[in-house]
Amino acid sequence: MNESNLKIALFDMDGTLCDYVSSMKAELEKLRAPGEPLLDPFIEGNKPDLQFFWDRMNLIKSNENWWANLPRHSLGFDVLELTKELGYHNEVLTQAPKTNPAALAGKLRWILNNLDEDTDFTMTRNKSRHYGRVLVDDYPGFILPWIEHRPRGLVIMPSNKYNKGFTHEQVMAYNGQNKEQVEKALIEAMNK
Repeated sequence: MNESNLKIALFDMDGTLCDYVSSMKAELEKLRAPGEPLLDPFIEGNKPDLQFFWDRMNLIKSNENWWANLPRHSLGFDVLELTKELGYHNEVLTQAPKTNPAALAGKLRWILNNLDEDTDFTMTRNKSRHYGRVLVDDYPGFILPWIEHRPRGLVIMPSNKYNKGFTHEQVMAYNGQNKEQVEKALIEAMNK
């Protein structure tokens, strides 16, 4: 197949193909001290007085097995199945933590255990450098730089409470109820 004619769909892992958020919250709950308030790291943000909390998250993320055993996220797999049916060439495009080799190894194990062997993957520090007709990603912080370089690109964003309210003319939120709209958008993107 001529590489220049590939209709590429790029897929994020954390929060898109993998249920990163629920898994992280479950592990954090195991480390919570009696009487300690329940905090949501995805809402609290990187506050200086919560460094202990981020240290706990880093401890969890330093475990290769944690990454390798993340459960599948149904919204991401719904879109993955649609792109397969439509004839897209699928590629995982995941953030590569610079200082966490366990994450890299665990993500690779997850890919090998959960995706077809013909699914390519790229671990990168900058998703915006990678071409695709479609990006499937839940995090606006990665979506916006990618769109900046892809004025005709389409983003399918699996909905969650952390990206609720984020809108952009090139982004279609997917909540599990609008599969037909997503399919139509994927067909249009394929034919551009």
